[in-house]
Formats: sequence, structure tokens, C-alpha cells
Amino acid sequence: MSTIGNIFRQSNPYEKFVQQLVQIESLPKLRLQAEQSEHNERKSALGAVSSSISTFINNITELAEPENKSFQPLTATSSDESAVRINSVSGIDGPSNYNITVNRIANNDIALSEVMAGEGFELAAQGAGSVSITIGDKTETITVDTQKDDGTGTMIDKSNREVLDSFATEISNLFGDEARASVFNLNNTEVQFSLQSLETGFDNRIQISGATGVLSQITGGFSHLTPQNELDANFTIDGVTFERSGNTVDDAIGGLSFTLQKASGEEVKMSMERDLEKARENIDSFISSFNGLNKTIRDRTFLDSENDRRGALQNMRSIRNLTMNLRQTALLPMENAGPGELARLSEIGIAFKNDGTMHIEDSELLEEMLTERPDELSKLFSDEQSTVAKMKEMAESYTKSEGIIASLEESLDQKLSRIDRRIEAQDRYLEKYEEQQRTKFNQLQMIIDRGTAQYNQVVNVRNSLGY
Repeated sequence: MSTIGNIFRQSNPYEKFVQQLVQIESLPKLRLQAEQSEHNERKSALGAVSSSISTFINNITELAEPENKSFQPLTATSSDESAVRINSVSGIDGPSNYNITVNRIANNDIALSEVMAGEGFELAAQGAGSVSITIGDKTETITVDTQKDDGTGTMIDKSNREVLDSFATEISNLFGDEARASVFNLNNTEVQFSLQSLETGFDNRIQISGATGVLSQITGGFSHLTPQNELDANFTIDGVTFERSGNTVDDAIGGLSFTLQKASGEEVKMSMERDLEKARENIDSFISSFNGLNKTIRDRTFLDSENDRRGALQNMRSIRNLTMNLRQTALLPMENAGPGELARLSEIGIAFKNDGTMHIEDSELLEEMLTERPDELSKLFSDEQSTVAKMKEMAESYTKSEGIIASLEESLDQKLSRIDRRIEAQDRYLEKYEEQQRTKFNQLQMIIDRGTAQYNQVVNVRNSLGY
């Protein structure tokens, strides 16, 4: 339903003039809103620059981390992946080979009861019982009843299946993370109870003690699929014999982790070799992160005077000059480089194009440095006085909590806050101005209406007098 004000506006012949006057008076607000949009665009652009700088910094940090061996990575192979799988060589210092023979893999301890008729009652005849079970570091005492309420208050014997189910339930409740108990239907009539440790090895074997009643009957007939003294893995490396409770081994050879897959009994060769392809990829990632930063800044600081176009951050010299300063830093030598040592990025084949893009100018030179002088190449990225370290330090001056970008964002926030207040004031002024104009036009309409009424009265009088 239309409000009275809406009805009046629709019928008021001067409403369009009121709106036109308000639009003219709104020009200062529109200018403020345009300025607000520009500042928000600059703030968004600063966020994109900050993100690209952080990517560049994080890339350098990762490449400079000694443990990553970014320019001396190793690739590992196993001559028989079905027997031994290599997981990690992060701690291996250099190329090496080991011969391993898997004699036995680590197994879970599985205990099986005797086979019995599921609907029989032999177990119930033994009466309620208890047993202490130890698996790993955990020991629990379990009690099982052999009778149940038939629903009328009368106690009756449980079937063999029901007794075994009760035993399995208690084990699951107490050993949820250490063991799994199941009752298997072997056929239409026979069942068998299974108890399995969920961790491999002798230390996690199933140990039974203090069994009484029905649980003495069940556990006394346990047979183990694997002899408990053979639950640990057994393998030899270069003639040295090892035993481990698990199949993933990371403490036999420092820095090497591998998994025993099967006991083949045959010698498997584990080889660690230099991975030049990965080392080249790491160089490429450094170049890519710099170029991403360079493009982000260029896209937001360009000036196209011919078409009167410019990037959102074109007037921010500190942002505009960052990649130029980084390029200049990249051309400098490492101050503490020894005689004949690599000191510049140009000495490993890296250069810059006219648009500021970093690229590999000499692939053969880079390949040579990665192959023959990886230690010196690594120093270009990791040494505190290195060219790359100084590039990182310069980039960090922009992204730290009180850095250049934070200062620029704070300045924009202050400007936006002031603009918000001015727009709010304009809204209040325009609301009042619109009401004032409408009141003036209403008063004018009233004067016209009174004049029209008086004129009509005069005309009526003259008509009545015959004029």
C-alpha cells in the first residue's frame, strides 16, 4: 500500500523539480563516493601486492632452508617396490646405495578360538568367567556372564554365539584402539572367535592371564596365526640384521625412511641419487615467484597517458619502485663470497629482460652449476649476505606488521573513514534539503491554489452581475 507521502509525491506537479534540485545538490556526495571507490580499489590492489610479496618471501624461505636441500635434492629408487618402498630421504647427505633383504615383515597378533556350534550351550556350562588381557601397554580385566533374562524374569543360558558376542563387545569397549574382536560364521552352524591386535610387533602381542570359567575355556583354546616370537620384522642391510615392531622404518639409516612390503628373502637395492630435475624446478619456482610479484605490481602501477588510463597504485612510488630495487639488488655480488666462488645470480645463468621479467639466459651454465657447484649455488640463497637474502629482506620491509604496505593501508583507512563521515553528513544534509524544497513548493502551490480560488470568485461575481 502506498504511503501518504508517496501519494503526495506522485500527485505533486513540482516533485520532479524537487528531485532535480536534490540531484544537483548531490554532486559533492557523488564526488565523495567516486573518491571512496578509488581508495577501496587502491586498498584491494595493495592486498594483491602484499600477497604476491609474501609468496616471493615464502619461496625464498623454503629454498634457503638447509634441511630441504633445495639445490642438492636426492631421488630414491628401490629395485623392488613390492618388497621395499622408500618414503623419504630428507636426511641423507648425498648419493648412496644400500642393499636390504627382508626376511620377515612385522605382523599383527591374531588369536583364534576353537570352532564350535553357534547354537550350542557348551560354553554356558562353564559358568561366568573373567580374564585379564594385555595388549601393548594396556591391561584390562573382562567379565562375561553366561546367562540372560528371557524377558519374563527367568534366567536362561546363552548360546555359544551369544557368549562369544558378549566377549567381543567387552573387548571392543575396552580396547577400541588396541584390538579388534569378531565372531565369524564359518557356515550355517559353526562359529569362531577372533582377537587381533591393531598394532604390529612383539610388544603389541596379545597376552592372557588369570582366566576363569567360560573365558578360561575360550582363551585356553586360542591358537596364534603367527608365533609371537616372529611378530617383529626382520631384515638385513649390508649384512647387519635388524628387528623392528613396525614395517615403516626410519631409524635404521639416519635420514632414510622406508616401508617393508613383503618378505621376499631376496636382496633389494635402495639407491639415492642427485635429482637435477628437481633442483632445476626449484630455480624455476624462484623465478616464477619473482615474475608473479613483478607482474602484480606492473598491472597496478602502469601509466597509459595516450588513453588516460593508469593503475590503482600508479601514484604510490614506493610500490612502483619495489621490483626495480629488487632487480638492482639481484645484480649485486655477495659480499662475503670467497675468491672464485659464485657471487652473482648472473653467474648461474639468471638475467632480466627489459620489462623486468627474470629468466634463465644460459641453461647450460645453470645445469653446470647445479651439477658441479651445488654447495656454492645453495649459498647464493641461504647465506645472510647473499643477493637473494637481501632481496628477501627488502621484500619483508613491505609486509611486516609495521612495514610499508601496513603504513599505506593505514593511510587509506584513515581517508576512507573521513570520507564515510562526510558521506553520512551529506546524506543528512540532502534529506533535510529535500524536505525544505518540498515544503517551499508546497507553500507555492498553496499560494497558487488561493489565488486561483480568489480569481474564480471574482469571475463568478462578474458573471452574476451580467458582465
